[in-house]
Amino acid sequence: MMYLKYDSHIHSEFSTDSAAPMEVMARAAVERGLLGITFTDHYHPDYPDFLHRTGQPTSAYHSAIERTARQFSGRLEVLRGLEMGVLTGPTLPACEAAAEAYSYDFLLAAFHSTRSETFDGLGRARTMAPEQLCLHYYSHVLMCIRAFQNYDSLAHLNLVDRYAKTPAGGGAAREVLDEIYRTVIAQGKGLEVNTSSHRYGMGTRTTPTLEMLRRYRELGGEIVTVGSDAHAPEWVGSHLDEAGVLLRAAGFKHYAVFRKRSPEFFPL
Repeated sequence: MMYLKYDSHIHSEFSTDSAAPMEVMARAAVERGLLGITFTDHYHPDYPDFLHRTGQPTSAYHSAIERTARQFSGRLEVLRGLEMGVLTGPTLPACEAAAEAYSYDFLLAAFHSTRSETFDGLGRARTMAPEQLCLHYYSHVLMCIRAFQNYDSLAHLNLVDRYAKTPAGGGAAREVLDEIYRTVIAQGKGLEVNTSSHRYGMGTRTTPTLEMLRRYRELGGEIVTVGSDAHAPEWVGSHLDEAGVLLRAAGFKHYAVFRKRSPEFFPL
């Protein structure tokens, strides 16, 4: 097994849920022997929880990435990314504008909420059965990616598994998932393997699961990105070995790193 050397999902103090300077995150990556990282701080223009609602990425964010890239030149490749909280309606032009406002290498599409409610809040409220919550979530994802295509990979596709409490996703949700895979493939986009499932203690409900990755590949999916979703230095590059094992078990021979919005493939 070859250790994966790129972590394509890193947060810093430019995300509302992280306090880590970019320099600290980059130094952790060097210490762990990584070749490159992509900063993908949050952009959630219409997140229902105002505490984590964020405006369009500023020049300070872009300057910090460029400064960190210069500082670690020759030791670590630092790539420019963004994790966008995609919603339909007036959020779409905002996401389009953010995507085009800077020369990003990599754009993640994320689905933490609808316009009126967060999925973790729905999980805590337990007003829906796990099967209903999963169907609600995946239907939302499908609606969003049918309307918005200016992204490169879907972040933590089965995020809902953190909140559903009981593993679900069969039946109607499986049919919607197939449509998500077909849409992603037709758009030439990818799926992310997000290793944060290990620190959330999700066991075999990896993100995505082995079953999900096999189905994506069976339908013709080829592009997979890998990220730790680190919000603190101790998580940078975490569980990349496990991601490699998962991808190989699903039949993949390579993973992708995006540079200038184009995938480059590395062997597993």
